[in-house]
Amino acid sequence: MADSPLWRQAFDGVERRLSPPLTTVTSSTDLVAAVQRLQQLQRSVSTAADLLASAVLHVAGLPSHADVRALERQISALQREVVAVRRDVLEASRDRDGAG
Repeated sequence: MADSPLWRQAFDGVERRLSPPLTTVTSSTDLVAAVQRLQQLQRSVSTAADLLASAVLHVAGLPSHADVRALERQISALQREVVAVRRDVLEASRDRDGAG
């Protein structure tokens, strides 16, 4: 350790002092429960904020984020259908040209 640079010795000293209590705290079931509760609270607040924002946007005659996401899903589905129809038309055209 005497060969280590001064910054490394300082880091190792701090780590030795802080590591045991931090390990105890972070491996605690109480911490896990608290984090889960905070995540649930965050989801609840986020959902409420999204609903409020959507309502305000709808009153103003504007689409909400959920509306835009729904439209994006519909467009993606339509694009997949168009690709499938093109593929079917191309295969039918090849079959017709090959049979003739």
